[in-house]
Amino acid sequence: PRLGDILQKLAPFLKMYGEYIKNFDRAMDTVNTCMQRSSPFKDVVQNIQKQEVCGNLTLQHHMLEPVQRIPRYELLLKDYLKKLPEESPDRKDAEKSLELISTAANHSNAAIRKMVSRSCIVEL
Repeated sequence: PRLGDILQKLAPFLKMYGEYIKNFDRAMDTVNTCMQRSSPFKDVVQNIQKQEVCGNLTLQHHMLEPVQRIPRYELLLKDYLKKLPEESPDRKDAEKSLELISTAANHSNAAIRKMVSRSCIVEL
């Protein structure tokens, strides 16, 4: 398998990140509220965060990673294509993968815009 081929198979699943992103602010608010209001919850989260597997990163940091993933994939694939020879057998698959990932990125960006506009309306 080649990179383009693998990403092509995964790309359709990236659209689900839009749903995650739509609910991201609410999820962060919920975690922060629970951390403030519940000492047992805060203790559990802090104990988990101290584990080596968490890399000393907060729960909130780990929650942010999926939001950043699609733009990162898109940038990496664009860079890969710049360096990939035109005659490479992976060229067509990588280009198709970039097209699919760009569509997923647009879907995620639309979800972010919707979330931002909804939060602006709520603030009014």
